[in-house]
Formats: sequence, structure tokens, C-alpha cells
Amino acid sequence: MSNRSAAAIAIITLLLSLFSCNGKETGNKAQGDPLRVDTMWQKEFGTAQEIVEHFLAVGSSIEEDSAMIVRNLCNYIWQSGEYMFRCRGKNEDIALLPSHISEIRLDDNVVERFMTERDTARFVDHYYTLRYMKEGDSFEESRDGITLTVFFRPRAINENDYNKLREVFSCKNDALHIAFMKKLKFPFRNSGCNEELYSVRPLIEKNVKPSRLKDEIIGLFDQYRNIMPGEQAPTPELKDSKGNVHTFAEFRGKLLVIDVWATWCSSCIKKMPDFIALRESYRGNPEIEFVTVSIDRSDVRESWLAAIEKHGMQGMLNLTPDNAEQSQFETDYHISGIPRYIMIDKEGKIVTAYAPPAGSGMEELITNTLKR
Repeated sequence: MSNRSAAAIAIITLLLSLFSCNGKETGNKAQGDPLRVDTMWQKEFGTAQEIVEHFLAVGSSIEEDSAMIVRNLCNYIWQSGEYMFRCRGKNEDIALLPSHISEIRLDDNVVERFMTERDTARFVDHYYTLRYMKEGDSFEESRDGITLTVFFRPRAINENDYNKLREVFSCKNDALHIAFMKKLKFPFRNSGCNEELYSVRPLIEKNVKPSRLKDEIIGLFDQYRNIMPGEQAPTPELKDSKGNVHTFAEFRGKLLVIDVWATWCSSCIKKMPDFIALRESYRGNPEIEFVTVSIDRSDVRESWLAAIEKHGMQGMLNLTPDNAEQSQFETDYHISGIPRYIMIDKEGKIVTAYAPPAGSGMEELITNTLKR
């Protein structure tokens, strides 16, 4: 027998022994090392039905070994989540996937090992997406809304996201804590802090090990607390087109709706006509005031004045910090991106420092606030 033939026979024998260990060729059930379950999942899946059938088949081929059962479930969650995200949640067959999952412990040794070998935060996002879908929510309501991603358009954080954060920071999984503290930076910048997000802070303080990252996140809670809904709104000085000084305090007794923009912001300019149209629909209403605040620097004041004229903004009060550097207004309201929309109630308290734009929910928010 040639050396080549002998090598081929040896490889075939090895492959057969592996299949035998996995319970595929001999009919025996797999047992022992839960990592062996992973070899059964090393294939491509084109449909949700294939994933479900494979999960059930693997489950029927393993002993009543809790570690292997959990490992099989982890593989199912991972493959299901990857499939849903590849199709952006648009394939109708994803409805088959949630009914086959069961709850897992995020600090279970088998689960923790699996997450570390894949992607900790991504696995957890897959798990909660499936879990919330199983409870009856849509894919859009169930998917992660905490992270900025190229896969989906940003959406407002919902109750599912807050529940996920509370569970993540209640468990004892250091790697998971680190992954989700990193994710938390985006919602602070994108939507600030509210009571539900703030409820996560005590869990982080209690359960997360000391680190610079932990200090940074606790610092964000402290920084954004001053513009949470219900807090007294900061009142930095601003100037109008004639150089007169104003503060938001002078609008007490009215609902104040603020459009934060700049002459160099194309998105701001694009959305300005909707804001102006909404302002016109409330013309003559003494209960509400529409104001713009430009964060343009003082050296482009003439461009700011020209833009007011060009875009037909003369019918409302237009303000600017008139600063050469970052202003107190930007610091107080944590302006890290524009356009931003802010609402302050008749008592000078913040309704929201991250209001939706006109045409995308601002009207409803105004109506509901005026009814209070």
C-alpha cells in the first residue's frame, strides 16, 4: 500500500470516529464534552425551518446532559439571530424561530463560555430579540435599540431595551458588563437619560467591578441627569439677531419648542421648513413659543443672519450663544449632534431634551404636553 493510500485511510477512519462520537453514524447519543455539540452545527443554513429542524435533531441525539443541552440552545440562538440579522428581519419565516427558545442564565458557565468564543454582546442581542418576539413583540420592537449599527436605522430605546439592560447588569458576568457599558455610550449621546435608564445606575454600581470604564459610565449618568425629563431646564444666556440677551426663563408660562441647528448642517436646513410650518400652525396661540438656537461660532455671525433671511425664519425668535468656542448652552444641553429638538414646559422644566423632529412625532408630543 502506498503512503498516500495509507494517509487517506487514516483520515477517513478519523472522520468516522468523530461522527461516531457525535452519535451520527452509530445511532448512539452524544455525551461528554459539550463542545462536541458545536461540530454538529458546522453547516450553512438557508432558511429558518432548516435551523429549527437541525436544533431538534441535535437535541434528540444528545444525552440528558444539561451542559450539552445548553450548548445546543446557545448554537440555536446564535444561528437564529445571525439568520434574522442577515435578512434584516424581513423574511416571514423568522416567525418560526422564537417558539423554540427557552430562558438562559447569562452567568451560566456554559453560556458565558459560548459568548466569549463568539461575540458576547451580539449573542445577547440575538437572545433577547428571540425572547421578546416569543412574548409577542415585532422584530423591530424586539431587536437591539441600544447600539448604533449599519444594519438598522436608529430607533428610540424602548421598554425591551431597558429590561435587557437591567438583566444584564443584575447578573454576574464581567465580560458582559464590559460589553454593555461600551454600548451605553451611544444612547446617552443619542437620547440622553431618563428615569428608566437611570434605574440601571444602581445595578452598575453594585454588580460591576471597579474600572475606568465603570467610572466613565457613572460619570455619564451624573452629567446627563440635569437634562432628564422633569428637571429644571438650564437657562444660559443667548443673543438674538440684534444682539439682545435672552434666556429660556423669560418664556415661563409657555411651552417652549427649540430647534438647535447651524448654518453648516445640511440636515438641519432640510428639516427647517417642517419646523417653520409647525410653528405657523400654532400662530396666535399664547400657550406655545417656537425658537431656534444656532450653535454657529461668532466669527460666522453674518452667515447666520443671512441664513435666517434665506430660509424664511424671520417669523420666530432666532438665538445664538455668539461664542468663539463651545458655549455654555452646548455644555448644559450636551449638544453632540444636530439637529436637536428640546421642549421645556410652562414651569421651566424639561419635557424632553431629545424631542422628535416635526413630522416625526413632535406634533403629538406638543398636543399631549399642552393637555397636561
